[in-house]
Amino acid sequence: MSSSNQQPRTALLLIDIQDGFTHPTHWGPSRSNPSFEANIKSLLPIYRELISSTTSRTQTSPHKIIHVAHASKSVQSTLHPSKPGFAFQSFATPSSDELVIVKNVNSAFIGTDLENLLRQHFDGTPGTLWVVGLTTDHCVSTSVRMAGNLGVCDGLDGEKGEVVLVENATACWKKSEDTPFDAEMIHAVHVDSLKEFASIAKSGQVEKLWKEWISDAN
Repeated sequence: MSSSNQQPRTALLLIDIQDGFTHPTHWGPSRSNPSFEANIKSLLPIYRELISSTTSRTQTSPHKIIHVAHASKSVQSTLHPSKPGFAFQSFATPSSDELVIVKNVNSAFIGTDLENLLRQHFDGTPGTLWVVGLTTDHCVSTSVRMAGNLGVCDGLDGEKGEVVLVENATACWKKSEDTPFDAEMIHAVHVDSLKEFASIAKSGQVEKLWKEWISDAN
């Protein structure tokens, strides 16, 4: 992750932060990263402030928020659109001016217009895509891999952009009581495997950079 104060065009992608993931047993017996909620609650307002600080009557911000919601095709799922669990969690509810994309599979790029939206936003220049959300080993991992493979952050001249996974702003579950792999191990292994496709950062690093950009804009 670049520490430069020069602001590229960026987007914050929040994946599947929905009420269905608060179910106590549906996804597994235990979850990784108890700080997930607190870190999202801290990150999102700062990024919104960054957008506000770089927006004027004559200038659109180079930063954009995109929320992704998973719409399960199974009526039994807590994430089916007919269920209360389909709603976004209160601390990650989109504002009226923020984009919402609905997907039906693990990847936020399949069956959606996300790739085109990001390419239009980055406007042919190398940019940065920050990724947070649920779950580390499923939709987050799949979407990060596809973002890297598709080169959605890259410039038209081939200059590489950057996909950044904020590792402590994601979480996943232990799969069953019988598995020897606990939730934290699953989380750590999947984050490590994503280093081929993305830079890995902590929320504190990201917040520090965003605050520097806010200060520069004021």
